[in-house]
Amino acid sequence: MKIVFADKYTGLETEDLRQCYLLDRAITQSIESLSLCTGQKLGHRNVFTARQSLLDELFEIPHIRTIYHMFIAALLLFIFSTMAVNFIDQGRLVPEFDLFIYAFGKLSVVAWTWFIMFTYTLLGPYGALCVWGELYHSSRYKIMVSVTATLILAAIHVLVLGFFPLYAVLHHQLPPVSRFIITMEQIRFLMKSYSFIRESVPSVIKNAPQQGESPRIPTLSSYLYFLFAPTLIYRESYPR
Repeated sequence: MKIVFADKYTGLETEDLRQCYLLDRAITQSIESLSLCTGQKLGHRNVFTARQSLLDELFEIPHIRTIYHMFIAALLLFIFSTMAVNFIDQGRLVPEFDLFIYAFGKLSVVAWTWFIMFTYTLLGPYGALCVWGELYHSSRYKIMVSVTATLILAAIHVLVLGFFPLYAVLHHQLPPVSRFIITMEQIRFLMKSYSFIRESVPSVIKNAPQQGESPRIPTLSSYLYFLFAPTLIYRESYPR
């Protein structure tokens, strides 16, 4: 009996140590990634490496998987209980989508608001980068050109990606989910455009064009791909 108890205890201890190791590794990698992003210098570029995501590593821990399955079971239980109550009270299933329709209401406003923000995010920063790149290498007052371009782009950014989405949400009194869509897309476009400018400007400054040549500007297609790619770090190409 003592040997069996010792074996079981050893197994539990090993499993607990493994879970602690996985959790510690996931937290350590997330902290290291954050430190690299916040402490990087202008000339440093992040490198994409193939690795498991933080969620994949967390789901290797049985306790995390148990919590995940509990949420799924609670959702299914809520659905079945609602169907049973409707069937008992009215003798038939009564699908009610009033709340769903209300939450996703005024999608036409969401669509044209998103289209305006997307069009500006695609053409605004890219056009500003092209104009600034031409003037930067041909002008004697490089700092003045850079400051002027930055102020103009920042002002337009505040108007189009700052005040305009708020005006659309408040003026049209959008329901919760529609507001959430516009707000999240507003934040995404702000981060995407900032990353594009942040990663492209050093390359334009470093690669000075020869006499009569145009500056090396990233292609519009690569920027368009980046707007829909699941990353916030702009690159002209990504590992496949």
